[in-house]
Amino acid sequence: MAKKKLWRILPVVLFAVLLTVIFVLNHTPEDTFVIPDHIIICLDAGHGGDDPGAVNGDRQEKDDNLNMALAVRDALDAAGHDNLEVILTREDDTPLTLEERVEFANRNKATLFVSLHRNSGGGQGVETWISAAGLKPETALATYIQKNLVEVGVAKDRGVKKGTAGNPKTSYYVVGNTLMPACLVELGFIDDNAADNTLLDEHFTDYAQAIADGILKMVKLK
Repeated sequence: MAKKKLWRILPVVLFAVLLTVIFVLNHTPEDTFVIPDHIIICLDAGHGGDDPGAVNGDRQEKDDNLNMALAVRDALDAAGHDNLEVILTREDDTPLTLEERVEFANRNKATLFVSLHRNSGGGQGVETWISAAGLKPETALATYIQKNLVEVGVAKDRGVKKGTAGNPKTSYYVVGNTLMPACLVELGFIDDNAADNTLLDEHFTDYAQAIADGILKMVKLK
């Protein structure tokens, strides 16, 4: 009788072991995302100081980036979650190296990292970048943000992209070297593109809220 019970249980046990093995093989430590009790969101306003980023006349990317980072912080703070803290790599026109930005996020043990930029090079629309590895948590974060921005209204949905514009096998430094899920949002082309600049100006608050909502959804607060 005991042997009959064992043979009934054995397939169930083997199936459970198989599922565990499959999960482990498909989920590296970097490919999992655990939401901590205290959530820290690091917002990175690209460029700054003597590095203006892309420019269009008097309009400088560094200013758009900082203004958006501050607006996203305000939107996250307004959500009113006591377990959520927002930190910024810069809150003024301070110049920072890429290494300093990454070190700041890693040292503060940020839960998520979102870098804000404007694009250039004669295109149109909004895109969000993740590392060349394309890990599931960063893909989810970028997808939430990109989808929300598109729903607000963009000149063109350029999608979520892996790697860099020049090489899909390399990563933008701040995305590839942070220890938490990270993405880099390109909020339209600043150069020679009146449509993208107009959309950003007209929907500035909505864009900030869209980014904030994407972050909140990633940490299960929305």
